[in-house]
Amino acid sequence: MDANPIPVKVMLHTKITDSGENEDTKLTSDGTILRKADTVYLRYDEMLNDTDQVNTTIKIKDEDITIIRSGAVSMKQRFAPGSLKEGTYESPYGPIQIATRTESMGFEWHENSQEGKLSLNYQVLFQGEEAGYHELEIKLRGEEE
Repeated sequence: MDANPIPVKVMLHTKITDSGENEDTKLTSDGTILRKADTVYLRYDEMLNDTDQVNTTIKIKDEDITIIRSGAVSMKQRFAPGSLKEGTYESPYGPIQIATRTESMGFEWHENSQEGKLSLNYQVLFQGEEAGYHELEIKLRGEEE
């Protein structure tokens, strides 16, 4: 993977467990993956409903992952195993203090098969209060241009 973006199909699956309740979300989108120096960038768009779009960029490094979302939702959050990282979440009601405690993360991309996977497992804290355990898995598959 070099400095030219590779078109990919993004298959995202999120499982949130909060107070014994589970919420499963699945999304499929078109995106791109690109490597610049020691960082991989995954970009894709998601539709929250018929009118609200969110542009998502995920910066992947060996030691941490940063998710940046803009549009209908604005958020910037870092993830690093074994540590608590503060971030920002802009809601229609104003900014909310958010933090994550990352349990595990992983990323792999196979150049030959044009397939890969990103996984993140983390606890979310809103305003210092635990707000659910998140399991995020993103599968990537290269697409012919």
